[in-house]
Parts: sequence; C-alpha cells; structure tokens
Amino acid sequence: MGERARRRRAAREMARRMAELDRLDREYGLGAMPTSSSRPRRERKPHGPVLPGLLITALLLAGIVAWSPAENMESLRRLVGIGDERLGVLPETEFGQGSFSFLQLQRGGDEPVGYDPCRVIEVVVNPAGAPDDYDELVDTGLARTGAATGLVFERVGLTDDRDVLVGPFARRRPVLIAWALPDEVPELAGDVAGIGGSVATGAPGRLRYVTGRVVLDQELFAGFGPRETPFAQAIVDHELAHVVGLGHVDDPGELMYDDNLGRTTYGPGDREGLARLGAISC
Repeated sequence: MGERARRRRAAREMARRMAELDRLDREYGLGAMPTSSSRPRRERKPHGPVLPGLLITALLLAGIVAWSPAENMESLRRLVGIGDERLGVLPETEFGQGSFSFLQLQRGGDEPVGYDPCRVIEVVVNPAGAPDDYDELVDTGLARTGAATGLVFERVGLTDDRDVLVGPFARRRPVLIAWALPDEVPELAGDVAGIGGSVATGAPGRLRYVTGRVVLDQELFAGFGPRETPFAQAIVDHELAHVVGLGHVDDPGELMYDDNLGRTTYGPGDREGLARLGAISC
C-alpha cells in the first residue's frame, strides 16, 4: 500500500474514532466539576500591604482514562496537528533551592501530570464580573506562567461559559478564566480568593491535562485599588500555577503557600516545580 493510501486510511480511522467519542459524549454526558481539594479556613486579617484574608485553594480535577494514540499511530498524530516538537523554550532554573509539590503524579512514578508542551494551550475569558484591568491581569499571568514553564498559551477570545464540564469522555477545550461570587461557586466561600485546576485524559501513566479553569472572587477583585494590583496579579499567577499542575506547599517563602500574606512573585521552589511541569515529554 502506498504512503498516500496509508495516510487516507489513517485519517478515516481517526474520523471514525472521534465520531464514536462524540456519540458517547451525547449519550452519557460529561459529569460535574469536582469540589475543591482543600477546605477553606478563615484567618485573622493582617494589617498593612498584604493580601487581605487571602486563602487560595487548588482545584484538582480528576485524571481520566480515555483513548490515546499508540506509538504506531505517530503519523496519524501529525495528520491531526499533534506534533512531537516542543513549542516553547525551557527556562533556566536552579534546582533544590525551595519547596514545591504537584497536584497529580503519573501512576507508579514521580513524573507530574501536566499539559502537552508540544501543543498550544488555548485560553478563553468570561468578563462578567471581572475588574476593569482584567485583560492586563490575564495577559501578565499567562506570560509569567509561560516563561516559567516553557508552555505556550494563546488567548482565543471571550466566552459566556461559566464552567468546564468534565467526565469520562472529557475533550480538549480552552482553559476558562472567570470571576464569580460564592453563591455561584461555593468553593469561594470564606477567605478563598480563587480556585484553579485542570482535567487530564490519557492512558494510565500517560495522562495529560486537556482543559481547566480559574475562578476568581469577584467581590475581592472589585475592591482592589491601583496600588494593590501586584496582590491581584499574585492571585491570578497562583491559580494559573494550579492549572498547569503545581500544588500547595507549607513554605511561606513560595507563592504556592496556601495562606499568602503578601508574597507577589514566584519563589525558588515555585520556579523549579513550574520548570519541571514544562519539561515533561510530549
């Protein structure tokens, strides 16, 4: 069989498989968003230029096993735009200088679950309830997360969506960034400033995140003035780090400390963890 015929046959097989996944989606639905992985707790509000009563919660979405191309289908991956070349540049980072953790590890190993570094991570924003400077906050957060991981983000527009649907047949879709109140998103109750996380699909040991969300406290962000922009940015950066797979630590010297009292930049452990997430294989 010639190369052209093999390509046509591979493309038809991919179309058949994708049609079957769509049928299963329609028949069984996609399930509901899991709840936060950590319980909010109230802290005494500090005085001075710190994040007021800030407790940031990670939202870890369950890893899900779904169909994944086998090694002998690498040509099919290229046909549908899934390449095997890293898109971004890995950062130069000193290791062993701080604390970090991952939200999810591959089964039977210590490799973190993360996004495919050979694919663009698309992002949409729901501007309902967002502060006036939301564009700058989102763009800066994506730029910082991209630089710290080597992952490539692309904003692809605005949306009316308020949630990311997940389930046994979750599909690749843009990461959602939105603002909400606790009556809509209960995880924002108390002193929680935001939640963030992603959902993974793939074969056991080869999970990859395919979509996620960040939901930020609408009322808190509405109260930030111009001088408090660094603190608002720190919340966005913290939640985007959750989206790519970074977890909380017990070290107040890291941005991923779950009870931030004023840090506005990545710490050394944050940078190492983010670099490791960007260094996983395609």
